[in-house]
Amino acid sequence: MKGRTYQRTPGRGHPWTIVYDAHDGPTGARRRVSKGGFGTRKDAEAALSKALADAQVGIYAARPAQVTLGEFLEGEWLAVQASRGLRPATLAQYRSVVQHWIVPHIGSVPLARLTLKAVQGLYDSLRASGSTLGRGGLSARSVQLTATVLRMALEHAVRGGLIPRNPADLVGRPRVAHREMAAWTNTETRQFLAATAGDRLAGAWRIFLTLGPRRGEVAGLRWADLDLDAGRARFVHTLVVVDGKAVESTPKTAAGRRSVPLDPVTVAGLRARLVCQSTEREAAGPIWTETGYVFTREDGQAYHPDFYSNRFDALAKAAGLRPIRLHDARHTAATGLLEDGTPTKVAAELLGHASPTITATLYQHVLPGMTESAVARRAAALDDARA
Repeated sequence: MKGRTYQRTPGRGHPWTIVYDAHDGPTGARRRVSKGGFGTRKDAEAALSKALADAQVGIYAARPAQVTLGEFLEGEWLAVQASRGLRPATLAQYRSVVQHWIVPHIGSVPLARLTLKAVQGLYDSLRASGSTLGRGGLSARSVQLTATVLRMALEHAVRGGLIPRNPADLVGRPRVAHREMAAWTNTETRQFLAATAGDRLAGAWRIFLTLGPRRGEVAGLRWADLDLDAGRARFVHTLVVVDGKAVESTPKTAAGRRSVPLDPVTVAGLRARLVCQSTEREAAGPIWTETGYVFTREDGQAYHPDFYSNRFDALAKAAGLRPIRLHDARHTAATGLLEDGTPTKVAAELLGHASPTITATLYQHVLPGMTESAVARRAAALDDARA
């Protein structure tokens, strides 16, 4: 079931209108419905979500016993999620989980007859045989993601009066074993930066390893987000992968949209990148595409986010370093900040965590050493003063 919002006459009265498909009772025939008079886009989106949910109830009232879980997920629930204005990457993730992990295993089960046993069987099958993507058994984290999506979808069905209770609530949440974080030492980090000083993405590697941003934040960094004179960068745009393609987006949370300071070496590297890009723009001539991104190919196009990961792996191997993922560069920066005595709250702001509690929980292996160092420094200060 599809729907959309649009603005008729901007700036006048209540300009927002919703349009969606509904069903005409028992016949099942679709009809287009249009309703106006909403003052803001948010009001219109809320009304659209409710209208789609109400229309959904009509479908099931007409033929509740025949509707399968797959029909509900693909034909109804995903459409409602699309109307909520979710980030493209989030919506793509929901769609992939539904189409590749849930529907192939239990999609043919009638929604009204879905049981605890069927849900548990889904999780067991995914662990053993995986999905339609050709993988083996899925990781515990992927099974947990599947459980989260299925629980949300079935909760939506409960709220709409389509099923009396959520069978996914009766199944224990799949557990994810704690994965030990990998991080380079300061010596290894210096070795990598020295080995990649002449690389096209040298400035990006330094940002990754000193500030710990996410991959999409560096890929989506634009010149308009930088103030090199003041030595600051804003992470307000991201470039993420949706269905294999690079898509422009924004940070997930308000904390992710942040301004951070840049050290003089990083600023110098970015100025060099600006000069290099200007030279490439002139050399490329008519094939140059002005995208505004800081890190681009010779024709001005942004690098695909996956390129950063693949390039990082290759450079680390060439430098003779123990392999870590590009995301572990974020852990490297975070660990280094905390070990250097940076307050947890400050580290959280730099990393874009919503709360210092998240930072402390993720990097609790670093904090015990910090407290010992803090006590030692405090004692030394008191002893020096007494002397």
